[in-house]
Amino acid sequence: MRTWAILGGGGWAGSLISGFLLTAASDVRVVGVGRNPERSAPFALHRGVDDLRYEYHQVHLAYEPERLVSLLEAKQPEVIVNLAAQGEEAASWSNSWRYYETNVVALARVVEPLLGATWLRKWVQIGTASVYGAGREAATEDFPLRPATPYAVSKAAADFYLLAVGTVRRFPVNVIRPANLYGPGQQLHRIIPKTTLCALLGRTLPLQGGGSARKFFLHAEDLARAIRAVAERAEPGRVYNVGPREAVTIRTLVETICQKVGEPFEQVVQLAPDRGGQDTQVTLDSSRIAAELGLKQSVDLDKGLDDTIAWVRLHLDVLKTMPTEFTFRA
Repeated sequence: MRTWAILGGGGWAGSLISGFLLTAASDVRVVGVGRNPERSAPFALHRGVDDLRYEYHQVHLAYEPERLVSLLEAKQPEVIVNLAAQGEEAASWSNSWRYYETNVVALARVVEPLLGATWLRKWVQIGTASVYGAGREAATEDFPLRPATPYAVSKAAADFYLLAVGTVRRFPVNVIRPANLYGPGQQLHRIIPKTTLCALLGRTLPLQGGGSARKFFLHAEDLARAIRAVAERAEPGRVYNVGPREAVTIRTLVETICQKVGEPFEQVVQLAPDRGGQDTQVTLDSSRIAAELGLKQSVDLDKGLDDTIAWVRLHLDVLKTMPTEFTFRA
């Protein structure tokens, strides 16, 4: 039985990835680790909760690194997937030190005691495409890093640290830099679930800048497939971009969701001024992971939106009572 540890396993993406791993292989055991108690059914998705191969531990990466290291040494997972991070890019201009505390300092405090651990076969670090900075040319993994927000700076520092200990101390690490993630269970302040809720409930959606920003969206199941492929087949030290080829404007995305829900765009949306501290818009070249590991996008945006809308409809009675604005949590 192979053991995987998912750091950040209490979040929506960690829950989905845990479920994917348990479903994809019968000889996998998953240890989920998160800073909060397990979330309610709509967000935890109950993937693996009733599976004896799954267990969850509440441990805070930034505040309890020694306890986390002890847990990992006791469970001795062959693969550790690190999703744990402060991850709100636009919001990182406030409390920016928290991003360095979690994404860099806490990371180093966990990794350093594991250097030389014979039981660890692979550490898969989930980075971000934002480290490349904005640019018209599609960024390959060899592009120079130009992070332009505190969040992106912290994630670039984490990548540099891990790749350095990989080179010097032979730490078996790979870095995955995905596009914007989405899928069932995502936080309600994100554009796809928030738009769906507004359309279904007759609420108004403020559309900053008229929705002119262009973004690349990656379904979390495609990230899960990439994680499995990288953990099992990639050479240590390799970095992989993971994202779709085509971008979509936020306006087009919102229009598509409104059409799928059956509500007129004009009745759902109210145009609003552009917000400050926008997320970095990056075009990714993901040809390396396709060429080396044979991995391509499996869930296109149309199907992914259908899945997410279906999740919102299923849990609408609960979701409609919950806030849809971002609140910083240390």
